[in-house]
Amino acid sequence: MEKSKRKSMIGLAITVIIILAGVIIAITKGFNFDLRYEGGKRIEIDLGKTFEIKDIQNISEEVLGKEVIVQTVEVYNQTVSIFAKDITEEQRETIITKINEKYGLELKAEDSGFIIVPHTRLRDILKPYAMPLVIATIIILIYIGIRYVKKTSIEIIFETILAIILGQALLFSIIAITRIPVGRAILPMVLVVYVLSTTFCTTRLEDYLAKEKAEEEKVEEK
Repeated sequence: MEKSKRKSMIGLAITVIIILAGVIIAITKGFNFDLRYEGGKRIEIDLGKTFEIKDIQNISEEVLGKEVIVQTVEVYNQTVSIFAKDITEEQRETIITKINEKYGLELKAEDSGFIIVPHTRLRDILKPYAMPLVIATIIILIYIGIRYVKKTSIEIIFETILAIILGQALLFSIIAITRIPVGRAILPMVLVVYVLSTTFCTTRLEDYLAKEKAEEEKVEEK
């Protein structure tokens, strides 16, 4: 029992250290966002004809480097969007020139839309999913209160909430420390950690009930 308690304390101490390190890095350096959320510049070019996205991708990477996102804008596959951290006027003109050469067009750089894309904040990415997670947590706590009504206490419910909070804090601390790019994968990661945290809590409660039941059966046998 004492050994198990010591292991739990060591695990908690390591978790707190990682979270503190993550908080410091998040405050001083911020999170490492992938290109889609980092913010930058986007140009939209209407070619007036269908094109191969791979051709535009190759031209864009040749001029801007590998950090570039190329997408079609409309269903007719005639307008393309090119997004990068920074696009200069000279680079835009070079891209247009190369597209003209590739497709035999006479497009002008000034005719293409130049859009400044602001940086997306982490809270803005997570905001649409915050309320569903809060509702799910309330339902889980109600379930725990009903399922373990004779065995639970405010302390156990508090431990469940704490496990969920610590799990998410640990996840974002690891992301900050390791500089994993924050992007589309962030939500699945949040959900996986959330499920693991709640599963851990309910498993602990089930183990607790099983041990208590076994002890009661021993007493009855005597």
